[in-house]
Amino acid sequence: MTMIIHEKFGDRELTIYLPEGYEESMDRYPVIYLQDNGDLVDPEDSDSLSLIRTLTANGELPAFLFVGIKPFDRNNEYTPFVSTNVFESGEKKFGGQAAQYAAYLAHELKPYIDSRYRTLRDGEHTGIMGFSFGGLISLYTALLYPDVFGKIGSFSGSFWFPGIVDWVDQLPACSHGQRLFMNVGHGEGAGRTNGQQWMVPNNLVVYEILLGKGFTAHTAKQIIFESDSHNFEKGVYYLPEALKWLYVTA
Repeated sequence: MTMIIHEKFGDRELTIYLPEGYEESMDRYPVIYLQDNGDLVDPEDSDSLSLIRTLTANGELPAFLFVGIKPFDRNNEYTPFVSTNVFESGEKKFGGQAAQYAAYLAHELKPYIDSRYRTLRDGEHTGIMGFSFGGLISLYTALLYPDVFGKIGSFSGSFWFPGIVDWVDQLPACSHGQRLFMNVGHGEGAGRTNGQQWMVPNNLVVYEILLGKGFTAHTAKQIIFESDSHNFEKGVYYLPEALKWLYVTA
């Protein structure tokens, strides 16, 4: 039975998924930080956690400690730049507070989790993942703090967001030993007339840019799956496969 802990760190609500046997052992565990309050593994949203725990029990995956982080305002915290909000009319903007949020994850939340739980603290064992804007902010954060977050999962990442391709392109070339898994549905954004029409093309471009920045076909993997919409269920279906590739594949 997975132990799920709801706690607060300052004003931030967290959902902690402890691995099986955590209380009975003295082992330390890899940690994966999840956006959107951990929806990737929330049993109410998908059966991902059950599948992952089965793979762990079969020795196909290590045991993970998952940290779900509830956003205050995802349209502000998960966006790197101030921009017109395509979801709402009027003057409300995407807030562009991603840099502050990323710094919070690296400098405040991670040290707190490491002090409170038995974790493997190095970047090689520390992951960050999310879906949609959660995928965007996860890659953005990991690229800002490559020594902190060594495993990256972007599921249908919203790289249509204005300016993010140029931002990635302007990063210096380097190699930190990170591993990246990203996916997107082949028809996501089709028929849109706003920036979301760039969903698939920009995902492809970001992947290619990163291959020129130090990632290789052995450390970065991209999957284009069949989907004509932005679909959580279809994107997150690949989570167990992503974890295998990130943490097990040599």
